[in-house]
Amino acid sequence: MPRSLTARTFIAGLVWIAVALGVGGVVIMKVFEASAVRQFDAGLEAELDLLTAYVTRSDQSPSGGMSNPDFRRVYSGTYWQAEAQSGLFYRSRSLWDTVLPVFETNPVMARADIKGPDGQRLRMLSRTVVVPGKESWTLAVAQDRSTLKYEMIQFRRTLWIAAAIVGAILLAAAFLLLRAALRPLKQLRRAVLERQSGNTDLVSGKFPTELAPLVDDLNALLQRNERLREKGRVQAANLAHALKTPAAILSNELLKARRCEPVNFAVAEQAVENISAAADRHLSLIAAAPEDMAAPVKTDIVPLAHDVTRAIGRMYPELKFEIEASDSVILNVSRPDVMELLGNVVENAAKWAASNVQIRLIANDVCGVIEVGDDGPGVVHQERSNILKQGIRLDETTSGSGLGLTIVTDILEKYRGALRLETSPLGGLRVEMSIPSLT
Repeated sequence: MPRSLTARTFIAGLVWIAVALGVGGVVIMKVFEASAVRQFDAGLEAELDLLTAYVTRSDQSPSGGMSNPDFRRVYSGTYWQAEAQSGLFYRSRSLWDTVLPVFETNPVMARADIKGPDGQRLRMLSRTVVVPGKESWTLAVAQDRSTLKYEMIQFRRTLWIAAAIVGAILLAAAFLLLRAALRPLKQLRRAVLERQSGNTDLVSGKFPTELAPLVDDLNALLQRNERLREKGRVQAANLAHALKTPAAILSNELLKARRCEPVNFAVAEQAVENISAAADRHLSLIAAAPEDMAAPVKTDIVPLAHDVTRAIGRMYPELKFEIEASDSVILNVSRPDVMELLGNVVENAAKWAASNVQIRLIANDVCGVIEVGDDGPGVVHQERSNILKQGIRLDETTSGSGLGLTIVTDILEKYRGALRLETSPLGGLRVEMSIPSLT
């Protein structure tokens, strides 16, 4: 069986059309043959009725009443005979000196196929008639079946010619219907090729109802693959960004050692631990399902905020860092993610602040909020959406990758949180991060 769907469907259609036409032709032929035999017998029956009327109404030979000229031509294939119980016998001239082999019958007409005087195959009808007050007669008429056979042959030939024409029309129609039915698949293939060539992001076009779910599933798969690919790029960028701050702290302590200044080994060790933790965390994110929601976890963010400000304060010793919070603020965020959120936002605020960075930590039954503000130049409202885009920096003269708030947004999405950019009471930018509480 060929692998081509078109060839397989066409061959299957060819087989079923041939079967249907064959069975239909046989049925039609049988019906026609039965009808032809009935018409043939009806003609013989009319002749037999005429013969019966003559023998029952007249004592003369019925030859004068049987007007069919074939009865007068010897061995014409059309015959009649009448035999009385007394032995009186009449027959058509066409029988000449032969006799039809009539069997004992009753008034119910009998039908039989017999051999004729000239070797023909005859169809014979016979009956026995009792004439009131007289004697009984056995009557028979017969006719050559060759005329019936000829009609059947002609009809069969016409039937098969018609079947061949109908079959050819059906095959052509089946082929055209098959091409029309498969055209959407070719259209889908062209749409996929266009997508591969980069002309379009998704498979688009008008498709039949049967193909629409497949197209939707394919587009969903393409979108998911694009998200995974984009998240892979973001994860790599996030890892590099996460390593930047502890690497800077470690570099700062190494610089102190080169200058023979006192080195804070605790800070250096913490920076190394942060590098290792960031690497482990991002590798685990890559291995895990990137679109799953984060598992429930509770973390006290107050001590982590102090750790972050101390570390960043070493990079910006001229700044003042203020933390406004209760003794304990519990958020439904993992410790590495808290460090990532605070590290990125606080470092960004420190980069732009003139002298002061304020951190406010709030938690209630509805959500937890982290607010980080600075007294820097701030960001006008029209440009705030731009700094949330990956890699976008409003000031190209400053160092950085422009990934900080993008990383923050990705982490907040994982916890179904939100990020807002407002104007800080200090005059600069205030970043507000809210995370829903667990229910």
